[in-house]
Parts: sequence; C-alpha cells; structure tokens
Amino acid sequence: MERRNVALMVVLIILCLSMSLNVLFYWWLQSLQYRVNALSTENLRLKETLEILQRNLEYHHPVNASPAGTWIYIVGVVKLENGSTYGEILKIYARFIEGSGNMFIATSPRIGIELQASAETALIVAQKISGVDASNLDCMLTVVADRQLDVIDGPSAGAAIAILLTLTLQGEGENIRRDVVITGTIESDGKIGKVGGILEKAVAAAKNGATKILVPKGQAITTAYREEVTRIGPLKIIQYVQEKVNIQEYLEEQGYNNVVVVEVSNILEAIQHFKA
Repeated sequence: MERRNVALMVVLIILCLSMSLNVLFYWWLQSLQYRVNALSTENLRLKETLEILQRNLEYHHPVNASPAGTWIYIVGVVKLENGSTYGEILKIYARFIEGSGNMFIATSPRIGIELQASAETALIVAQKISGVDASNLDCMLTVVADRQLDVIDGPSAGAAIAILLTLTLQGEGENIRRDVVITGTIESDGKIGKVGGILEKAVAAAKNGATKILVPKGQAITTAYREEVTRIGPLKIIQYVQEKVNIQEYLEEQGYNNVVVVEVSNILEAIQHFKA
C-alpha cells in the first residue's frame, strides 16, 4: 500500500512537472513570437528609414546639392566666439519632384542650421493655403550662403519657407519679391510666432537692400542691450543696459531711410507682401 502511495505521488509529481514545463514552454513560445513580431516591425521600420536616408543622401551629395528652383531670402543670427551676434542673409531654394511627401534639406556650403521641423510644418501650411496636395511629391530645399557658418535660430525661417512653398505650389514662385524679408516661426494653423535677434536680422536685411521687413505681431518694438562704460581711475566697468528699441527708428538712425517695418500675425497676411 505504501509503495502504491509512493508510486502515485511520483506520478503526480511527474504530471505536475510536465504541466509546469508545458506552461513554461507555451510562455516561451508566446514570448518568442512576440519578439519575432517586434523584430519584424522594427525591421520594416528600419527598411523604410533606410530608403528615406538613401534618397536623402543622394540629394545631399555635392553633385545634387546645387541650388535649383524658386528661392526666397531668409535671415538668421550667427554667434561669434566672443559671444556677440550679428544677422546674416541667406537664400533658400525650393523645388518639388515626384515622390511620396518627404522633405529633404541640403546646404551649400556647409551651414549649421536646424530647419527640418520648421520646414515640415511650413509644407503642411503651404498645402492648406495653396490647395495643392503634395503627398505624391518630395520637397527639396537648399540653403545657400557665401561661406560656412552656424546659424543659431533656424526655426525663425519657418514663415519664409511657408511663403516660398505656398507660392511655388501655386506656380507663382518666380514672382516672389526680393526686396521683402520676413522673420518668424510658423505654426500648423498658419500663425507666425515670435523670434529672437530681431534687431540684428533687420540690420542684415536692410544692408542687403530690403525695403520692407516683416516681423511677428508685437515685435516692431524689441528689447536690446546698450553697452554702458563707466571709468573709475584706471578701471573700466562695462554694463549692458536693457532698453526698448523701435526697429524702424533704429534703422533710420543707421541711415536706412527707405525701409518699412511691418508686423504680421499669419501667413495669409504676410504672403500678400511678397507678391510682385
């Protein structure tokens, strides 16, 4: 009897172990299947990303990075090693080719500027305003400068890019006024957002021959810092005093008497100033 109980106990233990192993094996299979599915999804995503990067690489190749298409002036701020800043005028070219709604950005020569997010938003806005569906097109942007430089406020070119892409999609890109310059970010609803370095940008635009400078609503009067030097014996104390500056009045003081500074709140309002 005792042997039967022992044998029965052994059988029960074996059954329990077998069931446990089956459960573990099932869990392992499920886990493995999950990992396989995840890897398949990741592989597909990487494949799509690789295809986009390959096309992007082809466009960024020096042979294909030459400026082409319609263009507009953009103005950015460059920071020097000593911390001072100045405005810089650049050109940005746009053209559309057959594709699948991708955005590619190249520079000539090497220019440190972050435009991707702003450009993608600008394209969304441009399609809304122009009524043109660009989902079967790829947008090629090329930023051009006279030399290598690093621009510290790329998003402020968003409004200019939106105007460029809108007029290009409408077939009016060749008629963009070159004496008008705009600075401002672009939002998905077409609003133009505030930016920094307004005064430096305005001076750069005026030097480049602009007769009209468009700035975000509320920024025709901006904050600037005036250097104030105090001498105490052999010591020289330099302080920077914050003050409000009317941009147009400042430009007139610098000898740019034919420049008009205009505030704009959205792309529809701004785009009218660029039509020849």
